[in-house]
Amino acid sequence: MKPLKYEWRNLYYLLMVSFPLVIADQLTKLWALTLKGSEPVVLFESWWRFIYVENRGALWGIGNDFPIFYRKLIFLGISSVITLFIVYLLVTYSENRLMKIIYGFVLGGAIGNLIDRFFRGFVVDFVDWHAGDLYHWPTFNIADAAIVVAVFLLAIEVFFNHKRPSEGVKK
Repeated sequence: MKPLKYEWRNLYYLLMVSFPLVIADQLTKLWALTLKGSEPVVLFESWWRFIYVENRGALWGIGNDFPIFYRKLIFLGISSVITLFIVYLLVTYSENRLMKIIYGFVLGGAIGNLIDRFFRGFVVDFVDWHAGDLYHWPTFNIADAAIVVAVFLLAIEVFFNHKRPSEGVKK
C-alpha cells in the first residue's frame, strides 16, 4: 500500500456511508433508552431480543472496571485519535471503491460509539442474540455491527480482490 495524493472527494464516502450509519445508530439508541428498566422486547424467543445495556468498557465490556480517568483516556482519547487516522486513510490510501466503503463503515461505527462516550459516558447496546441456552453473543448496537461488516468486507478485499505481489513481477 503506497501513499496516494490527498483525494478530498473521498470524503463523499463519509456522507454516503458513515453519516447514515451514525444517524441510524443514534436513533436506535434513543429508542433503546426507552427500554431502560423495562422487560426485554422479544422478537424470536429462542434467539433475538432487545434489551438495554450500558457498556462502559470496550469490546465485550473489556475495561468496564477501569477507573474513570483511564476509561476516558483510553476510550475517548485513543478512540478519537484512531478515528482521525481512519479519516486520513480514507483521503490518502483508498485504493478502490470497496476500501472507501470499508473506511466509511468503520468511521460510522466509531463515530456512533464516540458520540455515546462523549455525551453519555458509556455506549448504549441493545441487540441481544443467543442460541437458546447454548450460546449468548455479547449485546451490541448498529455501530458495532457496522464495524463487523467492515471487517467482513476487508476479508473479502484481502482474499479476493487484493493483487498478489507476484502479479506485477516479470520473469
